[in-house]
Amino acid sequence: MKLSIIIPVYNVEPYVEKCLRSCSEQDIPSSDYEIIVINDGTKDNSLAIVESVTKEYSNITIISQENAGLSAARNKGLSLAKGEYVWFIDSDDWIESNCLKKITDLLHYTRLDGLMICAAKVVNGTIIKIQDYSKLKRLIYSGIELLKENYWAPCVQYTIYKREFLRENNLEFMEGIFHEDSEFTPRSYYFAKRIGFINDVIYFKLMNPCSITRSVNHKRAFDCILVARSLSNFSQSVSPELIYLINNRISLIINDSFYLSYQMDKVTTRNLNSEWKENKSLFKHLRQSTTFKYNLEGILFNIFPQHCLQIYKLMQLLNKNHYK
Repeated sequence: MKLSIIIPVYNVEPYVEKCLRSCSEQDIPSSDYEIIVINDGTKDNSLAIVESVTKEYSNITIISQENAGLSAARNKGLSLAKGEYVWFIDSDDWIESNCLKKITDLLHYTRLDGLMICAAKVVNGTIIKIQDYSKLKRLIYSGIELLKENYWAPCVQYTIYKREFLRENNLEFMEGIFHEDSEFTPRSYYFAKRIGFINDVIYFKLMNPCSITRSVNHKRAFDCILVARSLSNFSQSVSPELIYLINNRISLIINDSFYLSYQMDKVTTRNLNSEWKENKSLFKHLRQSTTFKYNLEGILFNIFPQHCLQIYKLMQLLNKNHYK
């Protein structure tokens, strides 16, 4: 089997049929790929819609579990996948029609660890391309080269991975958190030796205001600490000459956490500040970043850990571009 498409489903009743049909109505035989739907304890009518669509296609499998979150659903799908390559697709998004032959042919002839595809966000019916790989001159790069040049796909949906590559490098998603892609993708690109790309828009991301990545949830800011801690542990095994790549990612994640504090009340803000004070050892990555702003934050946060959020917000006010 050439490809396994893994689709976690949770409360996506208005969108899941379009997602499934876009994956099913393709230009390769259904025997060449499988669609694994993980029903993550959905509470709306999503499962009934999936079951109805499944009757029309022979290569869709439904697995139901109690709600455990996106990461757990993806890990479950990965454990069941049979395809040579796996593609994680969100159930409120969809893919281009007749794109799988191009994808599977390229994967077959180039033997990649990962294939980057271009995505577009869809806002009120307007399609806006997110990535552009036109400046890449070679057909294949290492993941480290792409991390260095900042030509990589941070969202896991935008990279199709070789299943054996993920297994050999023990690459799974950290469960029970938001921002799981921020923890997974830098690790996967660090290990990847052969990554190719397609510069055509193949993936369409609906800017759904109810999506977990766009809704206000204070847990997101606290989960950034868990992601930063995990990547900090990972950095201990990274080659010294490349550790700056991980330092830069951790620095961005720290700033993401602080940025999310703008949505919080005073009590939650104090709790977040206390959590960062307990994890002030992570500020060393700011000091070791290649970005001056992060260096300055690292120095100030280390001296005044009880006031790091206030310092961050003051620096934002002083920065005319409001760069995170």
